Formats: sequence, C-alpha cells, structure tokens
Amino acid sequence: MIVTEAKEKSGSLITANLALQENRNVYAVPGPITSPLSEGPNRLIEVGATPIVDFKLETENIF
Repeated sequence: MIVTEAKEKSGSLITANLALQENRNVYAVPGPITSPLSEGPNRLIEVGATPIVDFKLETENIF
C-alpha cells in the first residue's frame, strides 16, 4: 500500500495503520509539515511505514 496524501483521520490512514499492524508493506510519500494532506503520510512514517523519497522506473522488465 502506498499513501501519498491523507488527512489525520482519513479512511486511507485507518487502512494503512491496520496494514502496518498486520506486518504488511506500507509506503508513504512525506510532505511539508504545514500541509493538512501530509499529516497522514508523515504520521505513517513516524510509526513504521517506509518513506518513498526517490523513484526510479525500471522499464526493461515491464513486458
């Protein structure tokens, strides 16, 4: 599961927290601390989600 934006009490955040409790892979894109939509991903990273800070698309193995 990847969370890019979520308010503090959103359904996405609730689902992601449940996934973390079940030892599932949860990834979050950190955002500015002043943005309400970054509260969710930043909180997930704080409690154990893996932050996504760089992205590289591997195109040679797509097909």
